[in-house]
Amino acid sequence: METIKKIVNQIIDIGSLENKTTVFLIGNTTKVEDTEFYLCPIRNYHQIVVAGAIVFGEEAAKKIAKMIDSLVDYVFVDSEKKILDKHSVSTTPGNIERAVREIVVNSTLISYKANDLTVDAADSFIVEYFSHDIASIGGKKTAVIGAGNIGSKIAIKLVERGSDVSLYRRDIEKLNLAVDYINSTKSQYTIANAIASSSVSEACRGADILIGLTNGIPVIDEEIIANCKDNSLIVDIGKGSISKKAVQLAHSRNIEVYRLSVESALEGMIISLISTHNIFRKQVGRAVFHGVKVVSGGLMACEDEFVVDNYSNPKIVYGLGNGAGDFQRNPDQKMLDKLKDLENIINKENIIKK
Repeated sequence: METIKKIVNQIIDIGSLENKTTVFLIGNTTKVEDTEFYLCPIRNYHQIVVAGAIVFGEEAAKKIAKMIDSLVDYVFVDSEKKILDKHSVSTTPGNIERAVREIVVNSTLISYKANDLTVDAADSFIVEYFSHDIASIGGKKTAVIGAGNIGSKIAIKLVERGSDVSLYRRDIEKLNLAVDYINSTKSQYTIANAIASSSVSEACRGADILIGLTNGIPVIDEEIIANCKDNSLIVDIGKGSISKKAVQLAHSRNIEVYRLSVESALEGMIISLISTHNIFRKQVGRAVFHGVKVVSGGLMACEDEFVVDNYSNPKIVYGLGNGAGDFQRNPDQKMLDKLKDLENIINKENIIKK
């Protein structure tokens, strides 16, 4: 645990020096190793400085939570249950979120979904990679090898963007269920499809994009690379889904191989979740502001309530609620007069504060 203490002290120093919010992430994984946890690198972003650890059991999560509570501004904990039963205190599927919630009382605790972070990172990366192409990934073929939770979610996004996606996993029944779900829930205007493949080679045949998601199992081998298109893109998300010789062959053919980075997606996720937390704590509510009813933070507005940015100190008026989740398009004169009064009050207060 000394390594945890050291890395926490480092982000505290950076946060203090650069006036940034400090965040520590506690994640978990199904890939159990012969240790309690491993550290994630420090990431120094524009507004936040982040460190973290991936744990393999609830006890390790509790120890880390106890050590870092009150030292950092925010503790983020992975809400997905990936710890095997034998590594769980209760012998049921491991739940590090519940374990950490019992410990953290001083730092602000926020839960996140690491798998969805990976999905968003993959989607953003692939789209940016093909940003020079006027069609982006539309019309391209993607192979997703290891179509489990993450792979299926990536496939949904890519199909919606116009890429035909061939999926493969060993469990054929679950593979067919995933493919049927993608094709049955996509928009009626989406031409691209998900396709169930019977083998890795079948899925990869003619693919412009190859995505490996098998956790430490190198299913994308030399034979697959030998049959790849010259300008194809290969992305390893499963940490070892591509064999070393396959990587070497790809390099010799000038085929680009990437290990997915979650840098930008991680920053965006953390800032978004902190913002949501702050909105719920400070901006969700309703009040009477200088005689006018206002509401904010996503609460359903009544017909006589104006939706504003912050009910306790409004700066912006978005509109008059219709009582059913939308705005009134043609409010009567009485409400128009109230709107004018509200805007005048807000403008006067802004002038005074300036």
